[in-house]
Amino acid sequence: MDRTNRHHPHPAEDDADSDDTSSPSKFPMMSTSHDMLSGLLLEDAILQNAFKKISNPLDKTFFLAVLAGFWVGLGGIAALSVAGGIPVDVRNAWPFLPKLCIGLFFSFALHLILLYGGELFTGNVMVMNIGLLNRVTPPSRVALNLLTVYLGNWAGCLLTAYFFAYKTELFVAEPYHSYLSTLTLSKITGHGWGVLFLRAIPANTLVCVAVVLGLASRDAAGKILALYFPVVMFVVSSFEHCVANMFFISTGLMYGAPSTIGRLWFNQSAAFLGNIVGGAFVVALSMHLMNHWVSILPDALGGGKPLEAGTVAAHDVESTRRARDFATHDEAAAHKVQLRRSLSMSMGTRDGGVGLPVRRSLSVSSRGVPPGTLSKEVSRV
Repeated sequence: MDRTNRHHPHPAEDDADSDDTSSPSKFPMMSTSHDMLSGLLLEDAILQNAFKKISNPLDKTFFLAVLAGFWVGLGGIAALSVAGGIPVDVRNAWPFLPKLCIGLFFSFALHLILLYGGELFTGNVMVMNIGLLNRVTPPSRVALNLLTVYLGNWAGCLLTAYFFAYKTELFVAEPYHSYLSTLTLSKITGHGWGVLFLRAIPANTLVCVAVVLGLASRDAAGKILALYFPVVMFVVSSFEHCVANMFFISTGLMYGAPSTIGRLWFNQSAAFLGNIVGGAFVVALSMHLMNHWVSILPDALGGGKPLEAGTVAAHDVESTRRARDFATHDEAAAHKVQLRRSLSMSMGTRDGGVGLPVRRSLSVSSRGVPPGTLSKEVSRV
C-alpha cells in the first residue's frame, strides 16, 4: 500500500493536489497527528488569527469583546451556582471542593468563546504578541485592539453580573451569599499587590496554553478537551485572571461584600499586568523561540544548527527532521510577508504598516502563498 492510501481515507484528494514528496518544501513541520497542528503550522494558524483580529473594525471588535464578557459571566454564574451550594461546614472541611467545582464549570466560558465567538483580552495578549514577534501586526494596532477588547470584556461582565446574577437574586440565600462574599474578599483584601501579580502570571499562561491547544486541534471534541484542563488547573490553583475577576468581584460587590471599588481596581491592576506577562512572555515568546531558534540565537550560542549526518542513525534522523524544518521555515516566512502586504493594503502603508524591515532572503517566493497554505499542507503528511 502506498503512502497516500496508508494515511488518508480519500486518496483522490491527494492526487488532485499532486503533491511531490521529493521536494523538501512539501514537508510540513513535525505534525504528529492529522487532528492537531504543531510547530510552524500552528504558528501559521495563530498568525492568521492575529491578522483577522487586527483587520476587524473597532465596533465589531468591541461587540465580540462584550460577547466574550457575557460568556465569562454565564460561566461564572454556573460555577457559583455549584460551588456556592456546598454547605459551609463541608466547605470548611474540604476547602479544595469549591475550587474544583468552579474550575469544572467556569471552563465552559472559554469553550463558548472559542467555539461560538468572542474576543477575550487575555487570549488576545498572546495572539497579538506572536503577531508582533513575527512582524505581522503593528504595535499601534495591537495596543488599540487590546484596549478595545479589555473595555468590551468589562462591559460584558458588568452587564451579565447586574442583569443575570444580581437582578435574578440567584445568590441571595445561604450558603450562596456567604460563599460569594468570602470569595470576593479573598481576591481584593486577602493578599498584597505582589502576590496577586505573581498569581496572575501562571493564570494567563495556562489560559493561553488552552487557547493554543484549542487552535491546534482540528475537531470540536479535541478543542473541548484541550481547553478544559488548563482552565481547571488555573482555577484550582487560586491564580488570578483579570477578566474572570471582572465578573466575580463585581457580582460580590453588588451583593454587598464589605469592600470598595478601589480594592477592585487594586486587584485588577495586579492581575492585568501579570496576565500580560504570562501571555506575552511565557507563552508567545517561548513559542517564538521554539519555532525560530536558529534565526534568533547567534552561532556562538549554538544557534540550533543541524547535526552532521552519517555517523549515527539518530543523527541521520535529526538532520532529515531539521531539513524539513528549514524548508517549512522559509515557506512560513513567505506567508508572513504576504500577511504584511495584505495588512499594508488595508492600512495604506508600506511593509505591513509595522515600521520594520521585511526580510528579502527567502528561498521560497513570497508571491503566490495564500493564507492557509501551511495549514493545508498538514493534510499531506
